[in-house]
This record gives sequence, C-alpha cells and structure tokens, in this order.
Amino acid sequence: MLKKFLPLLALTMALGPTQIFAQSSDIELLGGDFRVGYEAEINSNASTSTEGQNSINLRGSYISLNAEWKNKVRLVLTAKLEKIFKENKVSFSDDFSLEEFVEEAYIEIKEVGGSPIAVIVGKQPIPFSQKVQAMPIFSDNPVAGLQNINVVYGVTVDLTEGLFGIFDQVEVSAFETEKGDLKLGTIDGVSVRLSKMLTDNILMTIGHAEMGNTHLDTGHERRTSIGLVAESNDGMLVGWVEGMFFSNNPNYPDSSFAITAGAMVRVHRTTDVIVEFNYVEKELNQYAIGTRTALTSNLTLGVEARYNDYHDGRDNDVVFGVNLSYSFGSSGYRPNEEFLFNGDDKDNY
Repeated sequence: MLKKFLPLLALTMALGPTQIFAQSSDIELLGGDFRVGYEAEINSNASTSTEGQNSINLRGSYISLNAEWKNKVRLVLTAKLEKIFKENKVSFSDDFSLEEFVEEAYIEIKEVGGSPIAVIVGKQPIPFSQKVQAMPIFSDNPVAGLQNINVVYGVTVDLTEGLFGIFDQVEVSAFETEKGDLKLGTIDGVSVRLSKMLTDNILMTIGHAEMGNTHLDTGHERRTSIGLVAESNDGMLVGWVEGMFFSNNPNYPDSSFAITAGAMVRVHRTTDVIVEFNYVEKELNQYAIGTRTALTSNLTLGVEARYNDYHDGRDNDVVFGVNLSYSFGSSGYRPNEEFLFNGDDKDNY
C-alpha cells in the first residue's frame, strides 16, 4: 500500500484525506506532446501561545507553474505567495525580494539515456530526510528545520529503480548551502537519500548530508537521518518515527540529536486526528495533537495544540494554531477525495 505513497510522502500526508487525481485540464500543445499546467495552495495560519505571542501568516502558500515535454522533460517554477500578500491584499512592497519570492526554479530530465534515471538541475528542495508533514502547521515542528534543505541550487540524480535491488530508490545531490538567492554560489553540500519498502506496509528512509556552510562561521555541518513509516492494512492508521544525528547546526549549536514520532488515525471519512512527539537535545520536548477535516474538495481545516517543555530555562508554554488550506490547479491536484460540504464528492469527478 505504501508503494503508491512513496514518491508523494511529503505532499499527500500533509493534507489528511488526500488523493492525486489525473485530469485533462492542462493546456496541451503539439498533439499533446507539450503540456502546461499549474497548482497552488493558500495557507492561512493563526497561532497564539499562553505566553502572549500571537502570529498570523501565510507560510506555505505557493503557486507553481510547470511545463512538460513528452513526459521526459519538465520545467517547474514555484513562487512563495506570502511574499506578495500584504495587509490582506496583493502588493509588491518596497522591500519585495525576487530572490525570496522564487522558491523553486528547476528542470527535470527523466529516463536519461533510456535508463531509469532522472536528473534535476536548479533551485530545488534537496532530498534528504523522511519529513512526514501530517500536523496542520508543520513548520511549528522544532525538528522541521533539520529535515529541510531547500531554496538552494543543486543537481540531483534520482535512480528511480533503486540500487542493485538493495534499495527501491536512491537520490544523490550536490548543492550550495547558502539559501534564498537567484545566483549559483559555492557547491559545498552533498546528500544521499535511500528508500526501501521493508514490507508492503513499512517504508524505511536513510539520509545523510554534508554541508560546508562556507557562508557562515559555524563550520562544517553534518546530518544523518533514519526514519520509518508504517500504515495499517485498511489505511486508517499511519505511524512514523525519524531520528536525526547532527553537528554544527546553526539553529541548535549545542545539540546533536533530535527525534520526531507520531501517528495519524482516520476517525471519520473526512477527518484525521494526529498526535506527535518532538525532541531536540538540550532544547525542548514538544507534545502535539491536531486534527484535519476536509470541508470541500479543495478546502481543509486544521487545528492543533503544542506543549513545549523547554530545557534551556525558558518558561514552558502551549501554542494553539489554526490552519485553513485551499488548494487548486489545472494539473489534477485535488487534496480531498471525500469532504463534508457541497454534496456528494462523486458529482465532482
């Protein structure tokens, strides 16, 4: 069951009851050899803590354009929408940065030389960790920064049929570690991610990254990730755990280990409940619970609470968050197969 899930882990698990549907609403040219499409997601996030800290933001909002030639060459351009939404309206402010606005800009070439190899070149998310994004506001996970290597230029080689039968998928990358600009810097990072279906229901990922961080004074950084995802036979329960060993991380300079573990259970055909535990050595324990409900085929409501038990002398606090996510696109991206409102979902196929 997880085999269909493997290439879409970070995307599909983030959205509760989800499915990817193939539709014919892309623009097709040259007899269908050339296709142009788009997808977008608007995330409205609001949070408040018992310590009086409040936040309203659009983190995770994006629009992505893609063009594909004969299912062999794909060009992707993704922009961060929160960079242009100011005071509830669309505007380009004086401090607008095109470099920060463009989140991804890469080209992917599939089946290179007729072999099961894909090559991705450009500003891209670097494959490294398992990174299960199930909670409504995933960025509030204190381990999220360790799991992500993104907004950097690099080259990734993806062996889509694995390595000598040992692993099902192997991804190797070389990249710069300075984030956020539109120019190629020093290639001072390398990473590898190995994926293996241990059984039909259990996926294992192993990742390792070496990052020179030559633009920082923190020194060479190293991260190693080991993760498992398991799903019940009926698909009603998903569990995961991922451990991270690291050194010289700019955000956690005194720490060397972190772990995240959680479970997601479907309590209704439209609703999932998620529990999660996060730990960063010498920093904090975090206990989290959340729920995601599909309101319509495109609209999802998430609510969460996180209790932070700090190890560094800060007062412990509870953070409450609400996420409203609206997704749309021409490429067949549709997050919710079943939903509460707008009638029977079968009328929407």
